[in-house]
Amino acid sequence: MQGDIGIETGDGAPGRGHARTAFLKEHWNAIWRLFFIQSSRNEKTMDGLGFYAVISPFVKKWGGPANDAKEIARRHLDYFNGGLYLSSAVAGVVANMERRRSSGEPVAPERIDRTKTALSSVLAARANHFFDGLLIPFGLTIACTSAIYGSYVGLAAFLAGYNIYHFQYRIGGYCSGTELGEGMGGAFVARLFREERLVAGCAAFASGVFAALLFVRSRGAGGGGFLVWGAIVLAASAILGKRTSPVRNVGVLLLATALYLVVYGGAFARLW
Repeated sequence: MQGDIGIETGDGAPGRGHARTAFLKEHWNAIWRLFFIQSSRNEKTMDGLGFYAVISPFVKKWGGPANDAKEIARRHLDYFNGGLYLSSAVAGVVANMERRRSSGEPVAPERIDRTKTALSSVLAARANHFFDGLLIPFGLTIACTSAIYGSYVGLAAFLAGYNIYHFQYRIGGYCSGTELGEGMGGAFVARLFREERLVAGCAAFASGVFAALLFVRSRGAGGGGFLVWGAIVLAASAILGKRTSPVRNVGVLLLATALYLVVYGGAFARLW
């Protein structure tokens, strides 16, 4: 099936159609730019300038005698919001389609733009849920639990786990896109994050362990007053979360907790 897709898109797999070194030599200038795709974010085009920077090494080649390089540049300097993790896959798909168009295949610019927009929405939503909603909270919980005991093992585990997925989908997504073009959509999304349920379960378990451990350690460090304060903070967080932004909510709660810790040895201590 993959072979059929490769024939339909006019692009063979990097590891089979030609040597891996040849693929890296051709695409290295785009691959390292993937890590800076959000460095020029702005309100008008979001990551449009960063997206164009990824594919810019190929634009003149795609222009050729049949296509106008300026027209290609104009289209891909437009609005783009594909998220941090899988926008590289969209860049790979666009590179595949533009290259096929420059070689004479009937690939309309409108078709490229539609594919780019559709994939950016689907992949961004899926990646943000996995990374921001599951993997990062799970890793940070492990790191914080380890830090309570003065160990850096949890931090190392978090960085390792995060970057295994990060590099796999940042670079692997681009390679899959250049290989399969728009044919990678359904198959690629179906393969994404097959460990999602496992990570979600581990994250829930780790959060429970951390909450219990934090309760015990707080009781030993600050006494009953500190536990009461923690309960008040949680209640205030739930209330403020509906009225203010998360950043302001966290700032207010951190400031209040800092003030509590400063005065704890004075007036508050006499209450217990």
